[in-house]
Amino acid sequence: MIKFLFKTSIRNLLKDKYQSGINILGLTFGFAAFLFIAAYFIQEQSFDRFHSKSDRLYRVVTRVKMGATKENLGTSEVPLAFTVKSELPEVIDATRFYFRRNVVVKVSENKYMEKRFWYADQNVFDLFDFKLLKGNKDEVLAKPNSVVITPELSKKYFGDSDPIGKTIEINSDGQLYEVTGIMQKIPANSHLQFDMLASFSSIKFSADYGIQQWGNFRDMYTYLLLKKHTDLSIMNKKLQDFTIKYYTPMMERVGINLKDFEKKGDYVVHSLQPLKDIHLDSVYTDVSIVHGNKQLLYALGLIGIMIIVIACFNFINLSTARATLRAKEIGVRKIIGSSKSKITIQILFETFMQSVLAISIAILLLYISLPVLNLYTGLDMQFSQFFTTQGIITISVILILVVILAGTIPSIVIAKFNPVEVIKGTVLNWNANSGLRNSLVSFQFIIFIILICGTIVVKKQVSMLHHQNPGFLKENVIVVKNTSKLGNSEQVFKDEILRNPEVIKASYSNALPSMFNGSSNPFSKTDKKNKIFLLRVTADKDFLNTLKIKLLDGRNFTDNAENERFNAIINKKAAHAFGWTDCNDKVIYDFNNGGKNYNVIGIVDDFHIKSLRKKTEPMIIRYQETGDYLAVRIRPESATKVLKKIKSIWGGLNDQAPFEYTFLDESFDNQYKQEVRFGKLTSMFSLLSVVIACMGLLGLVSFTLTRKQKEIGIRKVNGARISEVMTMLNRGLVKLVAIAFVIATPIAWFAMNKWLESFAYKTSLSWWIFALAGLLALVIALLTVSWQSWKAATRNPVEALRHE
Repeated sequence: MIKFLFKTSIRNLLKDKYQSGINILGLTFGFAAFLFIAAYFIQEQSFDRFHSKSDRLYRVVTRVKMGATKENLGTSEVPLAFTVKSELPEVIDATRFYFRRNVVVKVSENKYMEKRFWYADQNVFDLFDFKLLKGNKDEVLAKPNSVVITPELSKKYFGDSDPIGKTIEINSDGQLYEVTGIMQKIPANSHLQFDMLASFSSIKFSADYGIQQWGNFRDMYTYLLLKKHTDLSIMNKKLQDFTIKYYTPMMERVGINLKDFEKKGDYVVHSLQPLKDIHLDSVYTDVSIVHGNKQLLYALGLIGIMIIVIACFNFINLSTARATLRAKEIGVRKIIGSSKSKITIQILFETFMQSVLAISIAILLLYISLPVLNLYTGLDMQFSQFFTTQGIITISVILILVVILAGTIPSIVIAKFNPVEVIKGTVLNWNANSGLRNSLVSFQFIIFIILICGTIVVKKQVSMLHHQNPGFLKENVIVVKNTSKLGNSEQVFKDEILRNPEVIKASYSNALPSMFNGSSNPFSKTDKKNKIFLLRVTADKDFLNTLKIKLLDGRNFTDNAENERFNAIINKKAAHAFGWTDCNDKVIYDFNNGGKNYNVIGIVDDFHIKSLRKKTEPMIIRYQETGDYLAVRIRPESATKVLKKIKSIWGGLNDQAPFEYTFLDESFDNQYKQEVRFGKLTSMFSLLSVVIACMGLLGLVSFTLTRKQKEIGIRKVNGARISEVMTMLNRGLVKLVAIAFVIATPIAWFAMNKWLESFAYKTSLSWWIFALAGLLALVIALLTVSWQSWKAATRNPVEALRHE
């Protein structure tokens, strides 16, 4: 039976190589696109699911609104973890992670800059399935100054020798850490990524830093293990009651009444976020964690489905169109005893064979093109991902679904042929299924127009984000990082850099646009009422001039550090919050740091310290001569020469930390790399959808014209001109594109408007976007069929009517 089906299928495929080739190639492109997106989708969805307790692990997140500032933070306070564990019976265990930036590790005389250094409580290996290769999980982080490293770091630091018991120096401050364990490299599908894990008890928090207090969320991540079947809504309610209990005395210490705080609509809310949701839930800000984007991922998934549907519809269209060619074959088989079920099985088997061939070519195509696709999109897809358990299941399921979807309709159309009518020739009616074919063609153009609209809007939004005025000049600025590691040489470093004629200005600060890791702090007028929450930045006198930030009123800082100590500059939004239009004799009170008054000496225009996804927020800039960053404004085209000189100066002043830098414009634009990647993917898949649709249209038109050649010949004999024949042939296609445009436009508008809601600054959904998409669809459709139409219209009618 199988042998007969196989031989018959091969014979039918080879009978019309052109149409079979179009069918298989269309399915190949559809499968390739779908499998690429599916593999990426599976990868993103797999994050943190390898932990055996992942269904009961939750992260404590914090939503904060203070005045005009709203923040959703993935962090929480130091004391929260074990206070919750002791007071809430649903909590079985709790652990904390604390992120440390840019740690310098000294091993013998060698120094290394490590960016993936975290502290953790000793029970971390009980809650998470991070595998220890050496060491006891209950002991490796039990003592202060203990550290667990990966085999890769062990090789880098100690070569082939056993690292257990050896010591390394952290930040070159004389503090030695003992290597107590080796852990397997953290899986790529973990939202927590570290190469070094030090014991939490090693942290020496400065008393005036305030990080151990309630209300300080900086870089501290809390995870809870809950009992089975815990009701999350009840748990969140208990957690909020718990928050009120501990926040009330803390807020009273800084002069804030909790009831008044809530009456203004301000809030601090702790809640639980499932571990498996963290990677894709980009609502929460995590400076130390790279997030995916659920909205963009689901949009890509939908694009993948639409492309495979286009490929299937092409297959259905061409298969039903070719059904008339097989009418006599099917009629004869029915007369000699073949049942409908046997004919249906034959057609489904042919579809299966073509689908298997197509999916095999698609996998080979992905194998060849994956490096190029990764380079273009910025992804890190591995070919092995297609052959994981989930990958094989996905391939099998989509193959079966395509066979059912693409094979069922043609098999029904063909199997229902009446053998008597076949012999009479009445079945050979090309128009019998034209309604179905037209519907499928229209649906393809609906998808095509939606994808084109989406591509244009995404590109337009990304372009706007890159070119929108952020309130400062980001071009031609080199940012030197970790300058606090220069110690007493910071000012010398800046002065030496400024000697270079290619350097225009340089400024120290504790934060820069796209490099801000602070939070809002309470300030007020001197009457200590009506607290205003401001973002806090410290910078030297050259900050405004280096970044080209506009001073609206008052003056800038001067060189006199003692005089500027209690002076501050605020932005326009902060001035508006205080109800001021100038800075004359204005004083603000800082509730933190023991409570201090600052004289407002200037007001600057609003600028974006964070990304353009959010509106600018009220801000205060306080004077400080040094900081973590040195921004260096240079003359255009001098970057290479200036960088070489800066690196040389750094090396001469500092042997404790490697030189590290970035460009301000690149760092600021990198905040939108997910949107850039999405734009590239939508462009790529939109182009692919065009190719698939055009291939199907080309095959369908070729077959249509073959069936209509006698009609065209008769029209020409009766005096029809070439233009009239072409109009007749193309009129139906124009109608189908018009119908598709009417249906696709509101769908595209709704989808794009929904996506743009996540941005504070949005591109406009102009009418021309949808008109252009419709026009492109029409032009591409007409270009695809017009060559075939022209050939048919210019053909000698005698050839078509020779046998009549």
